[in-house]
Formats: sequence, C-alpha cells, structure tokens
Amino acid sequence: MRSVWTFSALALLALAGCFPTDLTGTKPDGGKITLMFYPGGSKLDDLVILAGQNHFGKGQYQIDDPLADVGFRLQDGTRIQAECTLTGKDMMGDPECKEYTVYRSTFPPIPEGTRFPRPEMF
Repeated sequence: MRSVWTFSALALLALAGCFPTDLTGTKPDGGKITLMFYPGGSKLDDLVILAGQNHFGKGQYQIDDPLADVGFRLQDGTRIQAECTLTGKDMMGDPECKEYTVYRSTFPPIPEGTRFPRPEMF
C-alpha cells in the first residue's frame, strides 16, 4: 500500500510542472482561436494543442529581447511567425510586448493577421 501512495505522489509531482500556456487569439474575420502551448525543453519538442489535435515542433523566440518576433515551426516544416504590434511596460517599468500579430503563416488554422495577446504565466 505504501508503494502505491509513493508512486501516486511521484506521478502528481511529475505532472505538476506540465502547465500549459493558454492562448486565445482573434482571427482577421473576428473569429476566436484557442490553443495551449507546452514547452518541451532541450530534448523534447514543444507541443501546441489546437482543436483537440497535437502539433509538435519548436517555439522560436529570443529570451533577451522582449519585443522580438516569435514563431513556431511544426515538425512537417509549416510555420507561424508573429511580430510585436502593441508594446507596453512590465511591472518593473521595462518594455514588453502586449500583443503579437501573425505576419507569415503556412499553417492554415492560424492565418496571417491573427492577433494574440501576450501570454500570461498563470
């Protein structure tokens, strides 16, 4: 019985770090798009879940530039790229991007012109 509790506790701790970033954007036609992003790390691909389908690939962003373009390249080579189109200040007064607009997309579910607000951590 003790090993079942130990296993359950370890499984719960392992899954506790798997919180997605939820993103809700607005397509050019006014429709909403909701997805979840899970960072994979150095050994695993990142994961985007959109409309119940898993899409593996790699997020592309610069950690040292809060206003830089962001993107996602799927395993099949399709990609989405977005630029910062609305800037603001973070709680420390440093610049940060408040909204991204997709300017290039070969992934039909996320067309060019789709806007996403800056993801919130929690």
